[in-house]
Amino acid sequence: MSGKVCPGCSTSSPSDFDDSSGHVACRKCGTVVDDSFIVSEIAFGENSFGAATVQGSFVAHGQSHAHTGGRYRGGGSSESREATIAEGRRQINMVAAVLNCPDFYAEAAQRWFTLAVTNNFTKGRKARYVTACCLYIACRMEKSSHMLIDFSDVLHINVFVLGQTYLKLIKTLNIRMPNIDPTIYVHRFAKHLEFGQEQSKVAKDALRLIQRMNRDWIVQGRRPSGICGAALILAARMNNFRRSIREVVYVVKVADLTIHKRLADFKETKSADLTVEEFRNIWLEQAHDPPSFNPKRAKKRKRVREVDENGEVILDEEDEGTLAPDAESENGDQPEQQQSPRRDPDGFVIPDAPASTSKSGGGNIEELLAGGSSLSNVAETAIENEISSIVDSQSSADLVEQLRTIHKEHLEKLKNSTVSDDPEDFGDIDDDPEIENCILNDREAEAKERIWTEFNKDWIRDQELKKLKEASDKRLGIHKGHKKRKKNKPRDSTSENMAASPAESAVEMMKRRAFSKKINYKAIEDLFDD
Repeated sequence: MSGKVCPGCSTSSPSDFDDSSGHVACRKCGTVVDDSFIVSEIAFGENSFGAATVQGSFVAHGQSHAHTGGRYRGGGSSESREATIAEGRRQINMVAAVLNCPDFYAEAAQRWFTLAVTNNFTKGRKARYVTACCLYIACRMEKSSHMLIDFSDVLHINVFVLGQTYLKLIKTLNIRMPNIDPTIYVHRFAKHLEFGQEQSKVAKDALRLIQRMNRDWIVQGRRPSGICGAALILAARMNNFRRSIREVVYVVKVADLTIHKRLADFKETKSADLTVEEFRNIWLEQAHDPPSFNPKRAKKRKRVREVDENGEVILDEEDEGTLAPDAESENGDQPEQQQSPRRDPDGFVIPDAPASTSKSGGGNIEELLAGGSSLSNVAETAIENEISSIVDSQSSADLVEQLRTIHKEHLEKLKNSTVSDDPEDFGDIDDDPEIENCILNDREAEAKERIWTEFNKDWIRDQELKKLKEASDKRLGIHKGHKKRKKNKPRDSTSENMAASPAESAVEMMKRRAFSKKINYKAIEDLFDD
């Protein structure tokens, strides 16, 4: 009231205004200064017991009305939007507490969740998926070491479904997420690998390795956890720690194939040829080519040649370029230049095609083509002659004789062998190599048992806990007997005590149920009488 000024007479004294009618009016000139008299000051009053109570209601930002007593047994009603935001705030605080996220992470996630509700992103989706994505966005913005799979483990949800929700959310809100720096995970993963007092030293070497990988174009386009896992393996070996790839896989949560691939990429760089001391003290300024260049070069070195139905080799463009003779040398204007020998995919030199010894100057193209077509016939004839010489040789005849002898001995064994009628007798197949390969030896059986135990350890643990609980209940006298399942008898002519009439069937049904005073069983019997 002290700040109000009458626009008519410029009166600003509180005693010159009248607010008894619900609006503020000037007593001198009668001008209505304010017709919606709402004050934000806190007022107190007394109830019937004489206790002081606060008068008025609080309207927060974003609410359309003040909270009153609510509906009957409602305990405070609110809009659907406010209820959704309140539930999201509760879930965000719960997940943030489990993952040890600071409070300002949760506050930022709540603001992202409010934007998601405003854009109707929560409709048709579970709230825990959206809240987890909002908290992950807040962690990414603050460059925290939390990964999306951490939220999946806490909420027990599929990480791929959570990833799809995350991608749709950043697309809906038009958020430009910063790239993840692999170095933010180094100290977290190094702590789980238990390096002890050497943890800082191993982490320092891992950070330098990641910087070197970034210089050599290995980090771009790769998962940060895979880069960090490969760097930690190398850093552990540099400090005389042996950490297997399996141990690192359980910590960084990537496939072992990814770790092998990152290590192979780093092996191709020049930094991999340095010693430990040289790597720590020398920084190569020259950057290595990206790993995507290497498969291309390998493909050029090992080109696959296809063969058509006629057995002719189909050369690619590069081979055709190497085999194409020079136009000037064909015309004979220049002497024939010596070309580098052609090689096959295995590296062997391909001999040149046989050329005619007689060179006639007046030969035409048709004669040359006819001579070229006869080359294939000559090659086939040479192959047939070689096969015939091998077959007709003395060594091949001895080999054929040995095969005949072995075949006769095998037939004699089949005649003398007897098949046992005992299903447990496997004497006739003891010497079968295929059967022997099917049966595991002790070492293979132990390895298979170890693999099965590793994949089913959760089920084994649950079964053991169940047995321990049953034993504990039995000692305490708590025994829950298994209720026998009632078997339904077939209701056909083969069953005993089959009802002869509908009336008898109805009476039998009533006998199986509890006796009721409200049913006239006499009337039921008379109901089906003719």
